[in-house]
Amino acid sequence: MTISEFPKTFPRLETERLILREIRLDDRYGIFGNFSDEEVAKWFFDVPYSAIEQADEIIQSFINEFKEGKGLTWAMTLKESNEFVGTCGYGEVEIGACGEIGFDLAKEHWGKGLMSEALSAIIDFGFDMLGLSKVEARTYSTNSRAIRLLRRLGFQLEDVRGDSHYFALIEKDRKNPEFSDSSSARKPIP
Repeated sequence: MTISEFPKTFPRLETERLILREIRLDDRYGIFGNFSDEEVAKWFFDVPYSAIEQADEIIQSFINEFKEGKGLTWAMTLKESNEFVGTCGYGEVEIGACGEIGFDLAKEHWGKGLMSEALSAIIDFGFDMLGLSKVEARTYSTNSRAIRLLRRLGFQLEDVRGDSHYFALIEKDRKNPEFSDSSSARKPIP
């Protein structure tokens, strides 16, 4: 079932190991932890966060994007412990057309398949509930981990500009058996 308007209440999603829920102000320490870590922050900012108030500002921007019908950013928490591990979402979304995803994950959880699990859920939500025909993603050309992740999820490289790679996943391609379920999406692409 596809909706034709932006959700009025923030959608809660579940995967095998994760709860994806609305970001709250009390997520400030988790967000600050990620964005003050040099290895995580280097993909987003020139300088890592140095003050907790910076986390408050980005949380407020995520909340405002949702209220204004412009974006959806989920807090990623582990089901078993409720630990905040990162965020993922649509920083820009045009209902029925296109959305651009973004994501971050605490370094201690890299390489466990959590981001693949989370992105599969929000991509399905985008296509199935927001009626998107295309999901886009952009990453630094040197971010080999993000590039591998996007390719595993079925994204195709559309363009390289400056130091950035631009990817897209078209809804009709998602129905291709190679990309249609989360288990195949996690298999390495030769």
